Amino acid sequence: MTTPENAAHDLLERAMLSATAEVFADDVDLDIAKAGADLLVSAKFAKFSDDGRTQITLSNAGRYWGLHGGYLAYLKEEPLGGGGGGRGRNPELEEARLTLMRLRLNTFWWSFGISIAGFLISIVSLVVAFSLGGRLIGP
Repeated sequence: MTTPENAAHDLLERAMLSATAEVFADDVDLDIAKAGADLLVSAKFAKFSDDGRTQITLSNAGRYWGLHGGYLAYLKEEPLGGGGGGRGRNPELEEARLTLMRLRLNTFWWSFGISIAGFLISIVSLVVAFSLGGRLIGP
């Protein structure tokens, strides 16, 4: 019984041999082949090249891992944290990052509010200018 990871590895090897590779090979279960192709696409190693999602084209990352051991080598080298979510971040740096993000958002809203106030002042100024007409220029 083959797994989706093995199907992804085989599909990556087949795609290295040609420009595009058929997802559904003759000797692979259809569900497993689709799951393997979905694994390659979700890992950004390939993209579907047709509307029926039956062919894939490799990306640069897919070519790299195809030359360096395939999908199974990628799985062995992948960090345990699961792709950069919390890989060894310093808690103090995380707290500083959150503080700076909060300040950035507050600055955005202040600048947005001042822009709206300036817009309203310009509208009032235009209404006053049009309502007084030529009287602003002089006699």
